[in-house]
Amino acid sequence: MIEQPAFGKRVREVRRAQGLSQGDLAGEDLSPSYVSLVENGRRVPGAKIARSIAERLGTTVEALSAREESGARLTQRLDLVGQLVAARASALAGDWPAARQQLESLVAQAGADQDEVRWEARWELATVLGRLDAPDRHEAALRDLFDDPLTHSAPVLHARVAVELAQLLRAAGRLTEGVRFAEEAVRVTGELAPDRPERVQARVALVSLSVDSGEWSRAAQLGAELSTQAAPLPAGELRAGALWAVAGARYLDGQPERALELLTEAEELLAATDGVRLRLRLGRAHTLLALAAGPAPQADALMARARQAAALVGSASAGTWLAVLETAAALRRDDPAGAAERAEAIDPDAAELSPLDRARCLLHRARARRAHGAGEAAEADFKLAAEGYERAGALRLALETWRELSSGDRRAEGPDPHAVLMP
Repeated sequence: MIEQPAFGKRVREVRRAQGLSQGDLAGEDLSPSYVSLVENGRRVPGAKIARSIAERLGTTVEALSAREESGARLTQRLDLVGQLVAARASALAGDWPAARQQLESLVAQAGADQDEVRWEARWELATVLGRLDAPDRHEAALRDLFDDPLTHSAPVLHARVAVELAQLLRAAGRLTEGVRFAEEAVRVTGELAPDRPERVQARVALVSLSVDSGEWSRAAQLGAELSTQAAPLPAGELRAGALWAVAGARYLDGQPERALELLTEAEELLAATDGVRLRLRLGRAHTLLALAAGPAPQADALMARARQAAALVGSASAGTWLAVLETAAALRRDDPAGAAERAEAIDPDAAELSPLDRARCLLHRARARRAHGAGEAAEADFKLAAEGYERAGALRLALETWRELSSGDRRAEGPDPHAVLMP
């Protein structure tokens, strides 16, 4: 039995602890006004609606139906929620050390009877550790969360942690492990509504990992399924990421024109968001693919924009990416001298490059050096690129690299897998 007003009070507390609005919780099948009535104890939701609300909050109906807390326990919970809000404010302001300190203090204070707030604090702490460039601690925090019984009691929480682990392992060049977590995320979100963010994010992660690891037939199948799920999504990062992932799968499936159309649409969706890092990477992905398979005017326009973006960012990795794009553009123009000159600015050891990106940078430098007649230097770069792909688990990309080294040139037929950057 769902007892009011206790159920509604718990819904309001958990929703606020997670930083959600009533509209966020309502989703597509409820109205914000109905959520307000439930939270105020003026409506008793049926079993199906109660389960839907619990899933969106990453908890269970039983937890939301717990008896009303004592005054002291309620005061403690409200204090913890206040600390969580303060830590989020620090993170939003970019003060990651302060956010880390606040969250670590909150986790230490929260007892076993404050599971939901403690879980959210640990999740936020894992995110902050990632932004502080502490990959080992970031992974350890996520693995601890993954093993938490509360995580496995709620598909939304289970998927959220599995997707984050899949993305972290992919960025670290551990594709085989990443695939396992992405598959787990897809499995646990199978019964969620198609427009649930966690369901879409799980499939984006698995498509991206399938492309990078060389399972291109699987990526094509998953991409086709994801395409139908992306269509009804509202404009924003989630839909843009889904279209981007589908584009990579479509290109490798022999549909370059459609892939470029999808990337154009994804960029338009991201233009109105605050995701600067995502926009930069998507711009590089779009430009690299246009240089490999697009019409010259489109490639030239994207190159001009890439130069502007690199000038604004000014980081070592941005400079290296621009050098990769300039090298690819010069090779497309059949300008080996220009390509070799620009390739000298490629620094595979630049900060913020993932192992896969380092291998990709080496591959483009190898092509430029070979085209300009520097055979020994080119061979060394091809070998380093292939070995880097192999270590990451991108075995098909490694095979393509060894094949290109031994054949003396890349085969003209078929897509260029090194021109694909996934979200």
